[in-house]
Amino acid sequence: MNNMIRAAFIAVFFITIVTGCTSPKTERGELYQALIDYESEFWFDRSISHVLLNRMVSNNTQVVWSTNFHTAAPVPLGAVGPHKYINKLKGIIHNDSIGRVLKEAVADGVNIITVIGDGMGNMHMALPVYMRYAQNNPQASMFEKIMAEGSTGYVYTSTIRGLVTGSAASGTAIACGQKTMMNMIGVDSTGTPLTSVMTLAKQNGYRTALVTNASITDATPAAFYAHTVNRNEENKIAQQLVSSHTVDVIMGGGGQHFIPQGKSLFEMLDVKEANNYTSARKDTLNLLKDLGSNAYQLIHNKKELSQLDESTLKVAGFFAAGGLPAPINYEQERTMAPTLGEMSLKSLSLVQNKTKPYIAVIECARIDWESHDNDIGAVYKSVENMNEILKTAYSFYSMNPDNTLLLFTSDHETGGLEIAYRKMPKEYQEEKILSTGKSWSNDTNPLSYERYIATLNQQKKTVSFVLRQSHTVKELKQNAKKYLGIRLSDQEADLLLYAMKDYQKYKD
Repeated sequence: MNNMIRAAFIAVFFITIVTGCTSPKTERGELYQALIDYESEFWFDRSISHVLLNRMVSNNTQVVWSTNFHTAAPVPLGAVGPHKYINKLKGIIHNDSIGRVLKEAVADGVNIITVIGDGMGNMHMALPVYMRYAQNNPQASMFEKIMAEGSTGYVYTSTIRGLVTGSAASGTAIACGQKTMMNMIGVDSTGTPLTSVMTLAKQNGYRTALVTNASITDATPAAFYAHTVNRNEENKIAQQLVSSHTVDVIMGGGGQHFIPQGKSLFEMLDVKEANNYTSARKDTLNLLKDLGSNAYQLIHNKKELSQLDESTLKVAGFFAAGGLPAPINYEQERTMAPTLGEMSLKSLSLVQNKTKPYIAVIECARIDWESHDNDIGAVYKSVENMNEILKTAYSFYSMNPDNTLLLFTSDHETGGLEIAYRKMPKEYQEEKILSTGKSWSNDTNPLSYERYIATLNQQKKTVSFVLRQSHTVKELKQNAKKYLGIRLSDQEADLLLYAMKDYQKYKD
């Protein structure tokens, strides 16, 4: 769907919803057409169905997304550990400062646990915080706990050349302590390789772990071991992971980049209890075999993960072709893959060593993926999942708090997420006499705590799942009600089906 067709279609939708008029020839119609022409530059073509669905329900949810893309909004940081380091991670800082502090900690032999919420802005982090407040839950989130006990930072995520970043450039700043350009991984703006904190840690005798629910070759995790000017060279990045000998414990997705062209996992190994996948490579390299030759124990499912002996020194687990399922989908998906929480717990157990320091980097990637899809229910579940990861990380930090640095942050904000108030029609406006005898009135809906709780808890599947499983107006209405808690009219469902002609989920 090209830009002109896309803009025209969305304009008709908005004019229909807002004015009740299907003709864009009126003066108001032309106004809305111009509005959509400008605004549509900040949406993916393939995400029109998500944009429309969000606008359809925003009257009730009051959730506002400004884009499908990244924004320049600063992101949160919280850290606990030795004051020498956390004092440099508070207030307003830039993302490359994080990398420099991490390298300083490595030089001093300090344990490091870094948890990255990919795409998590301040409003994303606030979702579970507001939820606890709305539910009168006195138990603080781990975000609040870490920030209260240690330091609180406000991180600016710009690249070396501009305000808005991507995961490659920002991941490089965090991993290497130096800003670079868009799409570059582990190199400076000239393409010269940089030394990551994980590489430095390995050189200093550390045990190392890298965990993600994205592909292990995706931009953020790759920044800790790879060097390329193009983040899309994932086959090349996979080779660098194997040849660098940087990471002792490797867990995530991306298995398709490690087996020879034209082969499947089941063809390559005597494995049946796993998520099978086929190669994305264009050559005959068998990187799984190379890992095995380098003394890595290969695992492929949740059962094998749980059975790993704590004395295992090197392990590689690729549990999917690309990314792992979204947290909101996990319970109902037939997957043999472990959860991010299970991988994190096992990885930290494996690298923790009383005689050697360790570094573990854990990426919560699905916050970003669901934000690109403007999927508020799935985003909330992904941030809650990160909160659970931080509980695990904090328990390991607590074993040696004087010599362990635990921090969480994000590489960038995705989606321009906010929650806004709405003006209410006159019939819904509030008027009452207060106990003091004073008269009070209100025409502004702040989104009640009850409505907020319902909005975030009613969703049972990702929007992507619902759209991919719906092929008729009837199916879409049924699935939206069952999995999203949303009631669609026939007209709305028909518009969404039309928009889905070019539908493609953000990542697989």
